[in-house]
Amino acid sequence: MYYGIFWLCAGLLLLAGGQLAEAAIGRSFYHNDANPGMCTVSDTVILAPGESAKAVNYCARITCENEDGLAVITSCDYQAPLDGCIFGFYKDQEAAYPQCCERNLICG
Repeated sequence: MYYGIFWLCAGLLLLAGGQLAEAAIGRSFYHNDANPGMCTVSDTVILAPGESAKAVNYCARITCENEDGLAVITSCDYQAPLDGCIFGFYKDQEAAYPQCCERNLICG
């Protein structure tokens, strides 16, 4: 009995760890009484549960999770630059997620 719980917890930790290694993930509520059952991210971005869109002012994907307005926000993953290099500005912040995460690499 206890082994089953142990393996269930271990499996969930491995799944969560693999997902977190790809990107930073957060949750937020985007409830608005004017749009019941939807995630109202902005005046122009209104998502039904299961729908996703790129965030308006930054590089991230917002996915509406449920009718209460709960959304998952997935941002760019952390990458270390090559030795002797630094990251410059993002190449195209207006690009779709995750292409908007690409950054210029400055090596000197």
